[in-house]
Amino acid sequence: MKIAIIGAGSGYLPGVLRGLLHRAGDLAGTELAFHDVDEPHLAVMARLGRNMFAARGAALTVTAHTSLKPALDGAAYVFTTFRPGGMAGRHLDESIPLKHGVVGQETAGPGGFLMACRSVPVLLEIAAAADPGAWIVNYTNPTNVVTDAVLRHTDAKIIGLCDQHVGDTEMWAELLGLPFDRLEADWIGLNHATWATRLRLDGAEVDLPALLEGLDVPGGGATPWRDPSRMAELARALGFLPNSYSKYYFFHDEVVRELREKGTTRAEDIQAMLPAYYAQVAAESGRSDPDPSRERGGGEHGEFAVDTICALHRDENRRMIVNTRNNGAIASLEADAVVEVPALVGRAGPVPLTMGALPRPVRGLTQAIHEYERLAADAAVTGDRRTALQALMAHPFVRSKHTAEKILDEGLAAHRAHLPQFA
Repeated sequence: MKIAIIGAGSGYLPGVLRGLLHRAGDLAGTELAFHDVDEPHLAVMARLGRNMFAARGAALTVTAHTSLKPALDGAAYVFTTFRPGGMAGRHLDESIPLKHGVVGQETAGPGGFLMACRSVPVLLEIAAAADPGAWIVNYTNPTNVVTDAVLRHTDAKIIGLCDQHVGDTEMWAELLGLPFDRLEADWIGLNHATWATRLRLDGAEVDLPALLEGLDVPGGGATPWRDPSRMAELARALGFLPNSYSKYYFFHDEVVRELREKGTTRAEDIQAMLPAYYAQVAAESGRSDPDPSRERGGGEHGEFAVDTICALHRDENRRMIVNTRNNGAIASLEADAVVEVPALVGRAGPVPLTMGALPRPVRGLTQAIHEYERLAADAAVTGDRRTALQALMAHPFVRSKHTAEKILDEGLAAHRAHLPQFA
């Protein structure tokens, strides 16, 4: 078997390597075709992978490619984990909306829209160049929009991934005082807009409203991903578990103020630590038994993606939360919507499980986000400016047509080099 990894120079690659080692026995004999346009980073990660596999006796081989076609030729699975425009592009995605009083975020809202416009054309190119029948296993953001664009505009097979539900379940286990390894939550909705009304401990249903009634978490402790105090406040009000991105919707203006007061974007914070991170990874790559940094997703980030590939290839019918066609899983969304739901993943692809309707307190919000995502995917494919404006106007973050126009004009100009469809 051959697996192409597109974006193999990424700082997330060490976590993918650890995920591959986790399933090395099931993948024995596999060729891993690493591809990246950043040749120095690609060389470091290829050397790291070879030495990590050799040190642990894993029967996995690594080839490195700066051209896309050789990496894709013969690949049964194409794992995509790249960022067009790099961290400089992410900084623009985060700072441009913020200038106009809108949350700047790399996957949600106008920032996510600008990233979608850069990501989608590359995914369409990959879909066209991949072997017929190959599965695209996508981590590239925003995964819901990317997955929808590929499904509606190509014949390629794609499954969208995001492992945030793992982190969110872990967060809620901690807040509720429950053992994470015995807990299972049914997260349903859209990527970064999911909700869990059902929670099971050792397979038995938990009385969630009762558990949330007395939940009290003091303020503070917020990170770029988690905000425990606000999550507890939301959960008590809703009576079920919100995804950690829900703070951008329900505390939008407060978050804007905090982001402005912080003074730097998340992209700038990451850029400041990346030189030391890559230096450590480069040093480890030359060792006979490397142990690269676990920052930037270098821990077990890749296990979810590798488990997905194994579930597809080995026909495991494994229960996983993925982004795929709705097909009736969520009654409140149209059949061809791309949703994030529990599904059984086997050789035929993901089969979404019936989840019923979205909870009423967030039903309208989730439906509005879906309509934005549909328009965003169409705009990213076609480069049609009117559709792009409609997408931004449809997003719940944006409350003014004139604000949408300003963000769109500035964003398209700033990212011109990566937006050929808008030329």
